[in-house]
Amino acid sequence: MSQHWEEPPEEDGLTLGPEETLQREIEKSKTLKVDRLRLRDEVEKLKVEKDDLAQKNHLLKARLTALGSPPVTPEKVSVLSRNILISALFLCFLTLLWFIIRD
Repeated sequence: MSQHWEEPPEEDGLTLGPEETLQREIEKSKTLKVDRLRLRDEVEKLKVEKDDLAQKNHLLKARLTALGSPPVTPEKVSVLSRNILISALFLCFLTLLWFIIRD
């Protein structure tokens, strides 16, 4: 009588027979297979999304590089527009000064 018999604990407190235990294991196996298939589909979708995002990232980097390169013509326009702005401000200041002195 030194051997101790342990029954596996069941959720409802009842000991199941071999058929019920086998049926429960089959259900668990089916559930795991369904989960595995769902996860496999999700991994595939994520891979496609990752590839799409990598392609978009590459295109955006190319656009950023193209925009970041020093253009020759816009620099000249920028200097020209700055000179026009300074001239316009100077003329406005002179006009304001003329109105103040005239009164």
